[in-house]
Amino acid sequence: MIKTAMIMGAGAGRRLRPLSLVRPKPLFQVLNKTMLEWWAEFLSSAGIRKVVINVHYQSELMLERIERLSASFEGRLTILASPEDEILGTGGGLKKAAPLLGKNDFMVVNADIFTDFELVRLALKHLANPGRLATLGLLENAHRANVSVGEGGRLLGFRSEEALPGELSRQTYCGVMAMSPDIFELIPDGHSDIVDVFNRVLAEGRDIFGWAYDPAIWRDMGTPEDYWDLNRRLAAGRTITHSTAKVEGRLAGWNVLGAESRVDKGASVENSVIWPFAVVSSGAVVKNAVVSGLLPPGRVIEGGVFCDTPGR
Repeated sequence: MIKTAMIMGAGAGRRLRPLSLVRPKPLFQVLNKTMLEWWAEFLSSAGIRKVVINVHYQSELMLERIERLSASFEGRLTILASPEDEILGTGGGLKKAAPLLGKNDFMVVNADIFTDFELVRLALKHLANPGRLATLGLLENAHRANVSVGEGGRLLGFRSEEALPGELSRQTYCGVMAMSPDIFELIPDGHSDIVDVFNRVLAEGRDIFGWAYDPAIWRDMGTPEDYWDLNRRLAAGRTITHSTAKVEGRLAGWNVLGAESRVDKGASVENSVIWPFAVVSSGAVVKNAVVSGLLPPGRVIEGGVFCDTPGR
């Protein structure tokens, strides 16, 4: 079984601004757990024993959180950071992490994807076919299908505008894959996109396959709206309140209230995500929104994001 995985977490998350100006996307909290915490749990439950996380954007904060996360999983999961002085991309980041990932097959997951995709079955599909460079988890009939798939799940190319010879369907990469360490020799030094590497080696006749699965949940946390909707789906009508949050105002619908957040008397919060250390002041109204920082008295936010001061 595959025992090592890499979490791709170095990006700046520009589409998630202004929230990603406060914290990097791997540290966005979903139901009061960071995405790194969720992935550490998912991977550990799938038999992974070592995780490598590449780090660039807001590196000091990331490294501090990784150290804390590693301590919390001590004895179950070794968690290592792979710092990047310059952003290396999805290909270059993998190559730099090669000494930490080792010489056996490994999993790769995107930090901004939340899913219950079958990691164990994907790993077994990959290991049952020696010689494959990679086996990608695919979603059938998903939005933004851009992976050309041929007979037997063989991948033919990525991001092609026209149908490729032998193409039977278009599917979507789900953000999870199993890889052979042979890939390291095929990635150029410096910055690179793993999709460009895949397209090149596919043209050379190398084997990359996909395995399609229909998970109960899959969400690409690409925008603030996606992030809000992910919390909405998982909250399922409940209010999730951190033990250190203080609520004196009115709550309605579903909500997620982060650590040491505060909803003052006379404030109203409905169907919203209140980040750690955020304050909804007296008389303020928040509905269908995400709040970070100090929301002033009497301010009304309906939909979207309010982001005042940097959080922690």
